[in-house]
Formats: sequence, structure tokens, C-alpha cells
Amino acid sequence: MLTGSKTTFKVRQMVPDIKERMLSHSGVNARGRDMFGLRCLPGECVLQSAVLVRKKLTAKEGGGWLSGTLFCTHFRVAFVPQDSPKPDDNADPVLLGDHDVALASIEKVVAVGPSRTKLVTASSSLKFTPEELVLYCRDLRVLCFLFDRLTPDTQAVEITYTIAKTYQPLKPGTVLSFQNAALGSVEMKQFLSNRRRDSHMNWFDSSSDWEQELERTGACGWRVSSVNDRFEMSTSLPKFNVVPQKVLDTELKKTFAHFNEGRIPRWCWRHPRGSDLLRMASFQNNIYHEKDDIRNLELILFGGQSLCVVVELGDEMPSPTDIQLAHTRLRALCLGDISTSVSVPDDKWLSTLESTHWLDYTRCCLRKAAEVACLLSGGHLTVVLQEAEDRDMTCVVSSLVQVMCDPHCRTRVGFQGLVQKEWVMAGHRFLSRINYHRDSDKEEAPVFLLFLDCVWQLWVQYPCRFQLTGDFLLALHDSFHLPLFSSFLANCHRERCKRSQNLSQSYTPVNGWRDLVPRGSFPGPSDPPLPPVWDWALQYSSQRREHFTQPVPPPTLPQPLLNGNLNTNPEAHRLSDSAPGSVFLLSRGSFSCSANLLPWRSGGGSGVYRKSHRRGGSSSENLPGLERLLKAWALTELPQGHTTTTAGLQGPLDPYEPLLPLLLGPCVGVWRDCYLRGALHAQAFSHPISLSTQHPVEQLAWEVQQLRDKLTLASSPTNTVPAKTQEPHRADSNLNQNTNNSTFLFPASRPPGPVASRTTPPISNLQPRVPPARSRPGHRDSSKHTFLFGHPSSSESRPDQRYLPTPNNNAKLPKSNGPSLGS
Repeated sequence: MLTGSKTTFKVRQMVPDIKERMLSHSGVNARGRDMFGLRCLPGECVLQSAVLVRKKLTAKEGGGWLSGTLFCTHFRVAFVPQDSPKPDDNADPVLLGDHDVALASIEKVVAVGPSRTKLVTASSSLKFTPEELVLYCRDLRVLCFLFDRLTPDTQAVEITYTIAKTYQPLKPGTVLSFQNAALGSVEMKQFLSNRRRDSHMNWFDSSSDWEQELERTGACGWRVSSVNDRFEMSTSLPKFNVVPQKVLDTELKKTFAHFNEGRIPRWCWRHPRGSDLLRMASFQNNIYHEKDDIRNLELILFGGQSLCVVVELGDEMPSPTDIQLAHTRLRALCLGDISTSVSVPDDKWLSTLESTHWLDYTRCCLRKAAEVACLLSGGHLTVVLQEAEDRDMTCVVSSLVQVMCDPHCRTRVGFQGLVQKEWVMAGHRFLSRINYHRDSDKEEAPVFLLFLDCVWQLWVQYPCRFQLTGDFLLALHDSFHLPLFSSFLANCHRERCKRSQNLSQSYTPVNGWRDLVPRGSFPGPSDPPLPPVWDWALQYSSQRREHFTQPVPPPTLPQPLLNGNLNTNPEAHRLSDSAPGSVFLLSRGSFSCSANLLPWRSGGGSGVYRKSHRRGGSSSENLPGLERLLKAWALTELPQGHTTTTAGLQGPLDPYEPLLPLLLGPCVGVWRDCYLRGALHAQAFSHPISLSTQHPVEQLAWEVQQLRDKLTLASSPTNTVPAKTQEPHRADSNLNQNTNNSTFLFPASRPPGPVASRTTPPISNLQPRVPPARSRPGHRDSSKHTFLFGHPSSSESRPDQRYLPTPNNNAKLPKSNGPSLGS
């Protein structure tokens, strides 16, 4: 090998032009399959390959190293194991295999030598032959490839440079050329055009889909309006919106001007107890409100109910800038900064995790959604989620409320329809928030990833109430970073229609002819058809898709719905004491009557305003009824007959009672399978530890669990360790109070064995598990390490451990004002 050679390999010398490689590479035959078993997509060409390469497997993949061949195409980095079966040329093409990563998902390329590491870019030069290649991905994966001694030096250098040169776009806005190159061939266009959509899920792109949702929820008094069919009223709303039946389309058109971006109040979901959930943007206060406009606005807000509660999300919820900053800090903490070799010491890891504020924002979203869910459970009112632009946090809260209250949204098909309704069709700016073009960071914010984290927290606390699994949420998280799917490659429904239907112009009496989509906002109509993200067969094998769902016992049959009203809560009848037309503001867990909540009820202006103010004026006498309703849910114990198991909270027998999350510090943990899956690889190549040393994460989790068991033993009257059974769910520890902001890595331990036999062993038997020794080729032993370095424990490498539900121990813990560990 040329280890330590002073020869400098430069990109221009070692890597020919990509176009020349695409035409002259001799390893690809006419069928699109190279001699080492890689099946290329139609139009895909291999740029470089390296033989005798070993890939480091994750703990869930069994650990160790897998031998094979490494490829770099103009679309992906593919690894083909040497014992993989021969690809079938007649099978449907798969965009990404189990060991592939799209070039657009790569964030950093690091070459590891015998005594140093180097961040490789398109303009870099290497003074050593790489022994290991590490790829940092945008989805927090870290892929490690080890070059064998028999791997030709030129192959190791060239594939490193080829990946570093190809994954980086030549200029901002060209990153989508990767998916164009993979999907732009005639064969792929025909293949994707013939793909059938999942007929079991609701896509919410037609009037019949919304009618189906109204029928499913039993919502009466609402209808589907197509007044925005040509996006003339609002460019960011979908074609079809649900509005009250009493409001005609001619009257509805006048209301769009009163809201930012024309995002009027729209129906989202009806609670079985008769309440309706709506969402809208902020009011345009500089618009003059005529008498008919006021009538139409109030008809839309109340939706046939006598009471309306507006939940203003701008004051309490994190902004997109806050979310982006928190996620950036979380990435730096979990993966480290390879460019500066800065790592967090072990004793500062938890305090640094808390300072990212990512878990704080997760608690904030769950807390607000729980408040709205409790309010909707009272019945006979409309709850309107309001945000300045109605395109970020309203998506988060409205979706979480439905996950908490609607069992259908906790199935895989129902959850996909929920994301389609509240995110894709509702106009969340996926393209801007993900920043696929990588040309501007001003609007980048992983709001959707924060929502997935919140759903994961609910899944951990109520695993037996979900049909979808953590593997499904992780797959959706990873797909979010791939610029391959129509679900994420647009900011609104109008842009998707522009791509698929080539709608060029529309005519309005005010603006005349105009382009439906601003020029240059996305590629032209010649781009290939993009599949939806829900076409999982394009990414995952049938074996992996089987783990997206789990069997869920059928819930107790609900009572028959009467016009969508299952209201049997006696507390709800107290709301009838409120004056008809009352409007309240829910903020920070309490209700108030803001004079500026509705501009036309401010008391000034013409007489109709004063009359409306007197008729629907909200006095402080009406507030206690609402606050009693919210507190009633917070103080309610589980009634007799409600069961819990060690596999997680089973929840009440009523399937429509909300799944209220536990928000204390130890109950909200880090999504380890997502955020920490690459931490073991991230810097271990440069700082290995002793093979017999237990990983600090496992050691910390074991110590915390041991302390909790000792507390349980001390509080037990018989001084014996009881079985891990769940206490009744008390929501008073979560709502309307300042929760403990301490952080904890894991919500609960995952002991092996069947669910039925999961009990806490005696404390004397809780010994740390030492992982089996694994050789690490190509590196010398060293005792230098940080919190993230090391090898996973033996229990982590068990493949069946991945799909076992997580027990949630709700033992009462002493309250503290700071983190319990690591501060």
C-alpha cells in the first residue's frame, strides 16, 4: 500500500469528467447490471467502484463487518454484499436498496488514514491512501466502509474523490438533477406512471375524499367547497376545503381577503363528542368588515356551535428559527463536528442535551395538543388553531390532537392519510423547510421532524394503542431527506398540480391572466413524474415493510354516533351556560377574553360592531366553566375496569378518550433509534476504546434504572420489588403547570424476553452487561474516548429487540428544578 506516501492525489488527475465515465465505464453491460451484481436503474451509470470493501453494520443489523463491493453512481452510493443473490432483471426497479444511500442525502465525506482523518471536498487533495471511508448523512446516519489490504489503492482514492465530487451540487438549485438523472429515462417514466396508489388510504385530493372523511367522523353541518378550484382565492390552500353548509360559495369568496394568504378557517376533524377542530391564519386587521362579512366570518368560526375557543399558537410554540437551531445543536451533539474534532465530555452530555431545547420543544407541542384534546372532549364547541401563516405549528398541533383522540390515525393507513391532509394538502412548505436546493437557510426548519418525534413519544408511552411502529416512523424520517417524492418537493398543492397537470395560467377579473406558479420555483414540466413517499416498495424490501405495523387488539366498540355526537360528559353541559356566540382565547393553559381577538368585536366603528359585541360579548362569568372543563380532565383518574400492562399504558376503555402524554423529564426521552444510531460510528474510528468497556450510554441507563428500582423498593410496604405495572394515568402532572425540564436518554428500559414475563428482577441481579469483544481492523488500541464512542451492548444487537414494545414505568419520582444527571 502507499500508506504514508508523499504523493498528492488531486481531483483533476484521478477523477475524469463524470460525463466521460458515464459513457466509457466498462463495468456496466447493456442490461444495466454490472459484473459485480449491482442492478442499475434505467439510465443510471456507475462512475466508480471498489472491490474488497467491508461495511460496518449497525447494532440492529447484527454488528460486525459485511464484505462486498462499493459503487458510486450519479445518483447513489451502493454497497453489494458478496453473498447477495443475483438480481432479477425482470423485477420492478428499486430506487434504494438496504445498503444504499442517495447522494443527495450525504452531508460530509471523511477519509480515515493510519494516523489522521480528513474532510474531503471536491477541491480537496489527499496525501495518504484512505483506509476507511465515512459518510455522514443528513438523516443522522453514519456509514463506515473499510478498504481491505488487497483493495487497489487507486480504487480507494478514486471512489473517495468521486463521491466527494458528485454529492455536492455544482451550484445552488441543482441538487434535484440527481433525481432527474435517476427517474428521467423513458423506462422509469413509464414505470412510475403505471404505479398504482394505495387504495386503502385517503389522499384528500378530490371532493369525494373529503366527503369520505366527513362521513367517517360523523360531521354534520359541513360541506366540501370547490371555490378555490383554480387557486384564485388562495394560492397555498388546496382545491377543496370544508366549510359550514350555511355559507354559500358566493359569500365565502368575500372572506378570503380577511386572512393572511387567504387561509380562511377550515374544518379539520370532528371529535365523536360533537366538537369541531378548525385551523386558520391570522386576521387582516386593515380590512374593512362589512355587515355581511361579519355574519359569514362568524358562521365559519362557530360552525353551528354556540361556543368558539381560539388557540393562538404564536405566543407559546417555538418558531421555525428556534426549531432549526435546536435541531442543529442536536445533530452536533449526537454526531460531533468532524471538521474541528470537538466532542462533548461524558459528564456534560446531558446538560448539553438540555441546552439544545429540542426536548423542551417536544414537550411544548405535546402539552398544547393535550390541552386542545381535552377541550375537544367536552363537546359542543369549535376549537380554532390560529397561526400567523397557518403553515407550521398548526400542522403539528392539529395532527397530534387527532393522533391522541382518533384510533384511526394511529394505524399506518390512517396516519398516512393524516399527514396527507394536515401537511401535504394543507400547504406546509416542505420544499423550503427541507431546503433541498441548499441555496438559502433562512426558511430551513425541520418542523415535520419535530412532529415525528412527538408521535414517537406517544408511541413509546402507549405502544399497544398504535398499529404503526417505531420502524415506520424512522422510515418516514429518513424519506424526508430524499428529494425523490412529490409529497416533499413542493410548498403547496398548487405547485404539485403545476408539475403534474402543467397548468400554466388562469384568469381573474382583478389580476387578469397570470401564472399559477412563479417561474423558477421548481423544475419545468419536462421533469419526470415523482412518486409519493407512501410508495414504500420503491425504498424498502417486503421484509422491512412487514415491521411497519404491529397487531393491535381491536378496541372496544364505540357507542353509535348520532350526528357525530357521542357526548356523555356531564361537565360539557356546563358550557351551555355561556352566552351564545361567546369567543374565548386559550393561552398558557387558561382562558381569557381578548378584546382584539376578533377585530370586528373591538367595540369601535359602526353600530353593528357594538351590537355584535353586546350580543356575543364574553364576560368573565363564562370563564370558570371552561377552566373547570380543562381541570376536570387533568384531575380524572382511570375508572374501574381500565387496565394497564407492563407493555405500556393501555389507556381507558373508551377509544376516543385522548392519550394524554406524560411530560415529566424522565418520560420524554431521546429518540435513540434515530438520533443516536450513528453516534457509535461518528467518531469511533479516531478514538477507539477498550473492547471490554461498556458503552457510557448503556452504563448510564443501567445506573438510572437501578436508582429507580431502589426508590420503588424503598417505597414498597413489604420492601419487595414489585412487578412493573402501570399506575393510573394522571394527567394533572402534565397540564396547567410548569413541568420538570430535566432530560433523560431513555423513557424506559427494554428488558429482553416475552412481554408477559417482563418484571423487574432483584436489584442484586441488575448487573451491567459487557458486550462481546469485537476486533476493529485497521486501528490501534487507545483508551481515549468520549460519551459517544464505543460499541453497543449485546442486548442492542438482537434483531427481535427492535420490535418489542417499551414498558413505561410511571413510578413517582421526586421533583427537581434541574437535570437529575450530567449537569
